[in-house]
Amino acid sequence: MMRRMILLFVACIVLAAAAIGGATAAEETVKERLIHTSATGEVTTTPDQAEISVSVQTENPDPKRAQSDNAAIMAGVIAALKGAGVAEADLKTTGFSLYPVYDESDSIFAKNIKYYRVTNTLLIRVKDIGTAGNLLDLAVANGANNVNGVTFQISDAKQLSLRNEALTAAVGRARADADAVARATGLTITGVREITVSGGYMPVARAEMSYADGKAAATPLQPGEMTVSASVSVSYICA
Repeated sequence: MMRRMILLFVACIVLAAAAIGGATAAEETVKERLIHTSATGEVTTTPDQAEISVSVQTENPDPKRAQSDNAAIMAGVIAALKGAGVAEADLKTTGFSLYPVYDESDSIFAKNIKYYRVTNTLLIRVKDIGTAGNLLDLAVANGANNVNGVTFQISDAKQLSLRNEALTAAVGRARADADAVARATGLTITGVREITVSGGYMPVARAEMSYADGKAAATPLQPGEMTVSASVSVSYICA
C-alpha cells in the first residue's frame, strides 16, 4: 500500500512539472513579438531577345500548285535567314493551312471554289535584338507576305540575374518597413522567424503590326523597357 502511494506521489510530481513546463513554454510563445512585412522589388531593363512571326500565303485554283508555290517561297525565306546567321534551331513552323476560298457572288446553295489558299507560318527567334529589324526585312524581301507580330522578351539567363536583384531589393524594403515599425513602437528586431518568396513578374512585350504584302515598313523596331519584379513576406522577431 505504501509503495502504491509513493508511486502515485511521484507520478503527480511528474505531471505537475510537465504542466508547469508547458505553461512556461506557452507563456514564452505568447510573449514572442513579431512584425510581419511584405514588399516588392523591381528592376527595369531592356529586352535582349525577340520572336518574329511571319508567314507566306499563296493562292491558286490548283491546290497542288498553291502548295508547291508556297513551299518554294518559304524555302527561300528560310535559306535567306540561315544565310544571315539564324540557326536552324531558332526557326520553327508554327502553323500550316490549306483551304478553299469560295466565290461569294454565287448562290449560297451552290458556291464554286475560286481558288485555294495556303498559309505557312514561321517563328524566328532573334537572340541579338539589334538584328531584329534587318531579319524582318530580309524575310519580307524573300517572299514572306504577312508579318503577324514581334514579341520582345528577356532571356532566361538575364531573367535569373534580374530576379535575384529584384529579390534583394524586396528584402531591403521589407526590412526598412520593419525597422520603421520597430522604432515607432520601441521594439528591437533580433531575428527572422519566416520568409516567403512569391513568383514575381517576368514581362513579355508584343508589338502588334500590320505588315501585309510588304506594303508597310516594320523597321526600326523599338522594344522599350520592361520591369522584372519579385515579392517577399517576412516575419521579424522583436524584443
